[in-house]
Amino acid sequence: MGGMGGLGGVGWVPFVTGETGGMEIPVSGGPQAESSVSGGGATLARVVRVVGRDVVEVVRAPCGMDVAVAGVGVFDAGESLRERGRVLIAVGVDTSDPAAAEVLRAADRAGAAALVVRRGAEGVSPLLSEVAEGVSTALLARAPWVDWGELIGLLRAALAAGGAGGPGGAGGVGEAGVDVGLGDLPGLAVALAALVGGAITIEDPESNVLAYSPTADTADPLRRLTILGRRVPRWRVAELAESGFLDALWAGDVVHRPADGRFPERLAVAVRAGDEVLGSLWAAADGEPLPEGAREALRQAAAIAVPHLLHHRLRSRSAAGRRAHAVRALFEEREPDVGAAAAALGVDAGRPCAVLAVVVAGAVGEVRERALRAGVLRVAAQATPAFPYRVEAGGVGGSSSGSATRGEVAGLRPGPRASSAGGAGGSGGGGGVQDPATRGHVSGLRPGPRSSNAGGAGMGAGGAGMGVGEVGGNAVGVGRPWERVDVLVGEARVEGVERLARDLAAVVRGAGGKPLIAVGPVVGGLGEVAESRARAGEVLRVLCERGGPEVAGAGDVRFALDALRVVDAVAADVPSAGDAVAALLAHDERHGTDLPRTVAAHLAFFGDAGATARYLGIHANTLRYRLRRARELGGLDLDDPDVRLVVELGLRRVGLIPLP
Repeated sequence: MGGMGGLGGVGWVPFVTGETGGMEIPVSGGPQAESSVSGGGATLARVVRVVGRDVVEVVRAPCGMDVAVAGVGVFDAGESLRERGRVLIAVGVDTSDPAAAEVLRAADRAGAAALVVRRGAEGVSPLLSEVAEGVSTALLARAPWVDWGELIGLLRAALAAGGAGGPGGAGGVGEAGVDVGLGDLPGLAVALAALVGGAITIEDPESNVLAYSPTADTADPLRRLTILGRRVPRWRVAELAESGFLDALWAGDVVHRPADGRFPERLAVAVRAGDEVLGSLWAAADGEPLPEGAREALRQAAAIAVPHLLHHRLRSRSAAGRRAHAVRALFEEREPDVGAAAAALGVDAGRPCAVLAVVVAGAVGEVRERALRAGVLRVAAQATPAFPYRVEAGGVGGSSSGSATRGEVAGLRPGPRASSAGGAGGSGGGGGVQDPATRGHVSGLRPGPRSSNAGGAGMGAGGAGMGVGEVGGNAVGVGRPWERVDVLVGEARVEGVERLARDLAAVVRGAGGKPLIAVGPVVGGLGEVAESRARAGEVLRVLCERGGPEVAGAGDVRFALDALRVVDAVAADVPSAGDAVAALLAHDERHGTDLPRTVAAHLAFFGDAGATARYLGIHANTLRYRLRRARELGGLDLDDPDVRLVVELGLRRVGLIPLP
């Protein structure tokens, strides 16, 4: 955005027009002091309160926060439209960007109530601070763990609520006598029950119960069962789907379900924001029939519920994004803000914890993803605090994941710490790690030349960690297929960590995959989890090379780990280890002769020609011919113990020893 010096105005792309229930939100001009409002209109203070100060930080508000807000738009340097009282989103600009100061000036000339930029890693630049003090437009900074789409949705919800604040100005809905703080779903259910004249249940699109009004002792069994289970029973969902009731619900207006001898009558209506279904409201007769005007009242209730459900959905996603950012920081950053991460995760910074590293061997595509998804669901059901961190296909094998997620939920780039602290792994290369049972490849893991860092599973530097997202929402499974899940477990006892690992193995196995789960050591707090993850990565390399066991810690594979460390430490200083096998690998690449694997098997079986030939499935004469060709191509005298040692180091470095 270097060419902004000549900006004479500011353009915007409107997302809302300041409408709630067909009424224009009062606007008293721009953000200047005289535009402050004292009634029930949307103000910057109320909008920020509803969105959350953990989502947007008020950097400067020279005219205070009691200024009217008319809508939200996106800053566009190529336009010159002037609009007063809007919150403008400056995509691609952060607080340390030199261009941010001119963007703020342009927003102020246009009369914007506030400008939102991304918080930069270096904080607010001195120039931006100086400009912010001299303009009327407030400067807000977006938290790094929430994306622009979510922020715009939250702003829309705040404005749709109309700012008609309840006690304390929390921001609520004052239509039809309903005065509930935005996002207070239990309070909303109670208020809507009074409005409609029946027992209200608020559900999400998957028939999970979000909130409900208190029910009388005469409530029908289905309502009690739904509330106790926090979701509509599956048999009931199937019944409603088969009858066409759900199709009518999602497609149309208020739908009536008459009493059928088992259960009393019900009314239901979908809650929509535009074309997006946010959930549904269900009104049940509660001891007496629904009143005559219940249908119209429920229709009105659906309109009232829109900002509440939109706020609930987006805040839930934002909370998931915040956890994602916290776990990524702990795993990948050199100096993470441990206090902030602890607050985001809701655990004590000094709580002992450990890391599990999970991959699925011998499975590709849907089977692998289903198995890893099942593991994530198991983690979500864990009583002990546990946070899954998903690694994507694009981030293994030596390259970092470049996608941004839902900006940062579906493909986080590995941080600088990963290549040295080993988060997820060594460098990638050619070849494949084979599963001994299937003699296929462990999905997505390439052994490649091992690096000298404390990496894991032959993955690329850092493993390109994915953030923690919602289970079942857009935050999960967005983008490329999952390759690995690392789990941060807040557990002090090794036995507890190992128990979760065994549970995960059973879940993955039950979903059709073969689990390989490495258990990192328990460390003294969140500030040390990168070390646990690095150690888990080392163990995972061993498990992937050997195809098992399913669950192991460092103590279970101690000698294999020591061998791995020897190779990592020596290989960089012994170039002949790589040179010894380079010619074989190059020849095999061109001709497919399988010479490297033949030499690896010969060494692994200590020169036993019969055992080697049986393992390779070839005749003894073919074995002798291949060994002779290996001697000719690489100058390898395998009768010389020094040559055997160096060649084995080279073969271990590329993952051909130990044998699968």
